[in-house]
Amino acid sequence: MELDFTFRNVEPTEAIKAWANKRFQKVTKHLRDPSSAHIVVTVDKHRHRAELTVHSHGDILRASEETDDLYSTLDQVMSKLEQVAQRQKERQSSPR
Repeated sequence: MELDFTFRNVEPTEAIKAWANKRFQKVTKHLRDPSSAHIVVTVDKHRHRAELTVHSHGDILRASEETDDLYSTLDQVMSKLEQVAQRQKERQSSPR
């Protein structure tokens, strides 16, 4: 599954897209049937912000992060989403 990108105040480069897709592939192993994923990358002066939304099997998972470096922002937002996905997976697999 590929990410849909929206870039605000930053040039869309293949390097950024490839980096995000590579990191997102690690997250998808924790998701059940991800149907769509969208990432918004915004740069305002020295702030780099990434907001990631994933629709997965009726659930909506969101994560956002803001740092001074674009690539570390992407790494951290993917890590946050991975934690959210793991928590969601544990909730659904635990007996009630």
